[in-house]
Amino acid sequence: MRTLSTKRLIILSVLLAATAFLAYGPAARSAAVITKAPLQVAFERLDGWSSAGSQFLGDTVTDALKLDDHIFQSYRNESGQVTLYVGYYRTAGKVGAAHDPLVCFTGQGWRIGERIRGEYSLGGKASSTISYSSMIAERQGERELIVYWFQTNGVTSSSTLGQKVAMVRDRFVGAGEDNAFVRISTSLGDESPEAGRKRIFAFIDSFYPAFRGYVVGKPGSERS
Repeated sequence: MRTLSTKRLIILSVLLAATAFLAYGPAARSAAVITKAPLQVAFERLDGWSSAGSQFLGDTVTDALKLDDHIFQSYRNESGQVTLYVGYYRTAGKVGAAHDPLVCFTGQGWRIGERIRGEYSLGGKASSTISYSSMIAERQGERELIVYWFQTNGVTSSSTLGQKVAMVRDRFVGAGEDNAFVRISTSLGDESPEAGRKRIFAFIDSFYPAFRGYVVGKPGSERS
């Protein structure tokens, strides 16, 4: 018990130090300089996927999440439909502002199961991967598969802790401050979780290279 308490204290100390550094450390650039197209414009279309409608968050939600930009849009192809949500932040001080879906979904009455953390190689390329978390949420006969990650410049993390560590490292080397929370979901219905994962990862193959390029300011680039 003593060891566990010490471990928790160390983790808490690291998180507090990282949060303080992100909030008050030297800024890499001014947040007022915005040269990127809004996400809703930049990702209105994706190769191989057609738009299936957008949702817009009210001011109360965007203020609560401290969003600088966001997109909440569904896409469809022959395999079915997925819904993309990206909460985007332009300053390091907002790392951690996004809520983990585990908190949000349970608060809305969803039952959570099959939680996984893993890595996905885009298009089967081992040199281009994302680190992600996933879960299945069930409520009143509905089943949703959710895959999500936390973006720090060109790096993905499966947790907010990993995101904070990545941002601290980037600030030390003078990298940018752009960060985001990315969530992709699909309704399973009577499908197996594997069928839903196949659809979501096919979407990620189309979406992520363009998204990473958007974040780091190099359209079309991929993580190496």
